[in-house]
Amino acid sequence: MTYDQRADSAALPKLIFWLMGLWVVVVLVALVWGVDNAETTLREAARQELDEAGYSVSVGFSGRDARLIGTASSAEIAENIEQLVDAIPGVRIVNNEIAIVEVAPPPPRSPSVVVSIVNGVVSIRGYLPNEEVESDLVEAAEMVFGPERVINALVVGEDVADRPWLGRIRDVFTYLGELRSGSSRATDEGFVVEGEVISEAVRETITNEINLVLDGLLPFSADLSIAVLPQPVFSASGLDGTIVIAGTMPDAETIEGIVEAAQRLHANSRVISTLQVAEVAGPMWLESIPGLLDVTTRLDPWTIDVVAGTVTITGLGVDQDLVASIGLLAEEVVADELAVIVEVALDPDAVALQLTSLLEGAGLFLPGQADLTDDGRALLDSAVDILQSSDDAVFVVAGHTDNRGDPVASKVLSDQQAEAVVEYLVSGGI
Repeated sequence: MTYDQRADSAALPKLIFWLMGLWVVVVLVALVWGVDNAETTLREAARQELDEAGYSVSVGFSGRDARLIGTASSAEIAENIEQLVDAIPGVRIVNNEIAIVEVAPPPPRSPSVVVSIVNGVVSIRGYLPNEEVESDLVEAAEMVFGPERVINALVVGEDVADRPWLGRIRDVFTYLGELRSGSSRATDEGFVVEGEVISEAVRETITNEINLVLDGLLPFSADLSIAVLPQPVFSASGLDGTIVIAGTMPDAETIEGIVEAAQRLHANSRVISTLQVAEVAGPMWLESIPGLLDVTTRLDPWTIDVVAGTVTITGLGVDQDLVASIGLLAEEVVADELAVIVEVALDPDAVALQLTSLLEGAGLFLPGQADLTDDGRALLDSAVDILQSSDDAVFVVAGHTDNRGDPVASKVLSDQQAEAVVEYLVSGGI
């Protein structure tokens, strides 16, 4: 064997050795790459399945063996996660290391009732435990404000707690109706009412009555301001049996009382009322209006005007004493609630009207005689009082006869009777 042949013979085993080594490396690389690729594929598939199902546990793979790590609120959920991963094609074993952590259910939500009043429109919102409570609240609000003025934005939920104070809130709406505008809020922390009212009396009523309704079930606080409202206006006039009443009043009850008083005190008159309800104050002088109407019952014509804290009474009276007393009577009626201006005069026809009323149809003499009867003298005594009430009265005493008997004799008798009346009046001081 030559040297070259020996060299070739020695090189052949080395080549085979190197080729076999290369093959082993290739196989190992293929195995490692295949394992890593399989783990990545399985991990991505598992992650996708878990995300779609809404589970937030960690998943890892060692080859085709899965490992689950995380927490679940129940063993059932942990088992569902395990089954979900185990069902993925290619997965061999699932090692479930999910810890069970029981989550307590959330506490029930506290109820709330919020009421807002703006321009007479009422909105109710909040959270309630059942529809029965909702129905009671809405019904109570509609009874006070009217169905067309109530907006219901209440939400009923099973997660809302029931509270004893919810049964009292419906009774509060009666007093919330006294607010010009404002709001109230009822929660477990307490009941708060805020807004604007028309008087101190209304504010006190709301505060006291709501306290009674809640009866200590909730802490109560009120922040109520008194609105500055315009004063009401009132006017009335009477003429020839017709009375006209006009103005603005705070409520229908006040108007009804005024109209009733006018009809009662001026029973023979027709009463026409144009009084209207408006957002005005409710001063104490409103209670004086029936008394003012009473003061004018013996005047004709007459007017009553109440503006800017002053009442003005005008008219004509048939009695000087009555005319003089009108101012005193009016001041007594209003009791310092109003300033009083009286412009009442004696009716120029007062004496004639009174004498006509006194003597019309009266018999001063017996038939055919010129001597006054006792009743006749009493009537003339009253006539003296009437005549003396006016220094300006000018009157004529005249006698009249019928067409029976002798005309001349009747004329003489009529003159004698007239002279008897004149003499009696003069003797009385006329």
